[in-house]
Amino acid sequence: MNESQFRFIQEMTREHRSKHGCMAYTYSDGQGLLELASTFKPEKILELGTALGYTACCLAAANANCTVDTIEADPVHVKIARENITQVGLADRIKVHQGYFNDVIKTLDNEYDIIFFDGLAPDPSFLQLLHGKLRDGGALFCANLHFAGAGSEQFLNDKTYWISGGQLEDGGTRVVIKVTR
Repeated sequence: MNESQFRFIQEMTREHRSKHGCMAYTYSDGQGLLELASTFKPEKILELGTALGYTACCLAAANANCTVDTIEADPVHVKIARENITQVGLADRIKVHQGYFNDVIKTLDNEYDIIFFDGLAPDPSFLQLLHGKLRDGGALFCANLHFAGAGSEQFLNDKTYWISGGQLEDGGTRVVIKVTR
């Protein structure tokens, strides 16, 4: 599978950010995200930080049978993301939830195969919440750790919770696997 069919969303996001003056940065390694996600054969994926829908589409492409719940607070982004997702034919597999991460995540199921955090600066307590939403052996793909404090890195290095699963985006995204209990 190739993410090239979604690149128009990536370019649209760059243009939108410059006009909207927002924090909708597009992920630079959609193909790497898709390829790594596909190794987990995911059925349920949670994404935090939809922007205009590029990575949600890449994640949905990881498995023809998976569904993606994605959360975005900005109503303009939600509207555009839903339009983009419909345009590429994935509206039946990607649900865009509007709201803040902490509010929406409490309404969603546990037992995701993959969680992709692409918000700003995850703190350790939020990472703990995400840990609880993953199935044993599930993967957390965590971007933007360079904005987070040392406590977040320390939590992701805690071998009672995680084993290392690699990196994406030249180290900008850390991948950890939930320890099976």
